[in-house]
Amino acid sequence: MSLDIRQALQAGYEDLTSEAGLNVFSVLLVFNVAYDAVSQSFRQQLLVATRGVQTRVGFPPPYNVDMLAFEFPLSVLVALIVAAVVAQEAVRFWAIQQFADISAPTLKERARVLLAVGGGVALFVYGVRQVVPVVWDGPDLGMGIRSPLVAAVAAAPILLVTVYLRQEIALTAAGPTETMRNSVARFRKAPVQIFGLLLLFAVLGFLPRLPTVVVTRVVTVRYGSMPSLILELLHSTLFVALSTFSIAAITDAYLQVRGGGDEGGPE
Repeated sequence: MSLDIRQALQAGYEDLTSEAGLNVFSVLLVFNVAYDAVSQSFRQQLLVATRGVQTRVGFPPPYNVDMLAFEFPLSVLVALIVAAVVAQEAVRFWAIQQFADISAPTLKERARVLLAVGGGVALFVYGVRQVVPVVWDGPDLGMGIRSPLVAAVAAAPILLVTVYLRQEIALTAAGPTETMRNSVARFRKAPVQIFGLLLLFAVLGFLPRLPTVVVTRVVTVRYGSMPSLILELLHSTLFVALSTFSIAAITDAYLQVRGGGDEGGPE
């Protein structure tokens, strides 16, 4: 079945503005605060351990709010970030099922596949995108644009071909190997269209930063500096709204390429 991007975007918008969308948005907003606090704390301690640098880790997302930082040893933060990444997959599992109007297996039934496949891929991508940039640049170079950009490009092919992996985990009863194989096969049904949809979301991903930049400049010029927590909350709210929209739209795209009555593998 072909993929209609306009239909996916329309479904994403309708789901975002629905009761299910509000529930998903609320859960993601609360979860992301804790997740980003753990991630920032982990990367900061990793930078100190590997480079002896006390400078804040400032590449996106820049949640540099002191009150959200955890002063734990690196070993504890490693365990916390692994748990947070896996928990994020469980939250997305739930979110996908909220947007898919079909019968689906329970989290308990899919726990093994979620941990082995979803968690494994998510931890690998997190390592490439978040850990590599921290340990790559020396303290003289700072956390600039180069290494995060290279890391993002390196992870892009994996994210592209496994774009439907979370939906495959949440909405089918296939085993680990079959789940991975099916997600790639569904990508191959309409690769150009889904690439275009992901490219659109990548461009939209810059939008949550614009209001914070504008507000910072305007308020700073007229009234002095604005508390960073307010700016972070503004950025986080917009980011989570976009995340909710993208989950809903990609889930609709998945259901389009999956076709009716396809419970296990590609048609």
